[in-house]
Order: sequence, then C-alpha cells, then structure tokens
Amino acid sequence: MQVRVFQGETIIGSAILAHLDPPMGVAFGPFTPSDKYDRVQHANTVDGIYVDDFGQSLRVCADQYGDIDARGIAIEDWMDSLGELHLTVFFADGDDFRALFSEYEDYKAYYPNKT
Repeated sequence: MQVRVFQGETIIGSAILAHLDPPMGVAFGPFTPSDKYDRVQHANTVDGIYVDDFGQSLRVCADQYGDIDARGIAIEDWMDSLGELHLTVFFADGDDFRALFSEYEDYKAYYPNKT
C-alpha cells in the first residue's frame, strides 16, 4: 500500500507498506524521503541508534484510504551504513489494519480463516 508521510501539511516522504506483522498490527516498508525530510527532525533511529520518538509529530495518509489512525510512526534512517530508509506504522485499531491488509499474503498466511 502506498502511503505519504506528513509533518503538519508538509510531505516528508512516501513508502510502500508491503510487509506486515498481523498480530501486532504493524506494517512496514522502504521509505523514500522528499526534499523536506531531515533525519535530525524525523528519524527515530539513525544507523541503529535510538534518537527520539519523532513519530509523534507525523501522520500517515494512504493514497487510496486517507489518514491512518496510527498509534505510532517510526522512521529508521540507515543511510550512512546501509543506504536505506524504513517506515514502520503501528496501527491503533485492528479493524482498520484488517480492512486495509486482509488481502495481503502476509495477513492470509497468519489468519487463513479471517479473509
């Protein structure tokens, strides 16, 4: 699922949430920063070192569904060591998670009788 990440009304990047942890209500995937992304203001971890919970100032909007009710948002910045950025979204509601991801293979594999 394609999402955009905002701080206020500013888009700081986008991601494709393609990986799931269904029982935890977590979706994650590679993050593509916009020119407004700043690791000092937005990354929770930098090369494996926890910095702060900057996700509290962020919101995630799914292109097809609108704003996601997230309990937490985390950007992991691994640019110096791996050349990668990752976004993790912790959903506040299991029903929202199910509605958005019940057709994904990771979800079906964990809950074969709930699709």
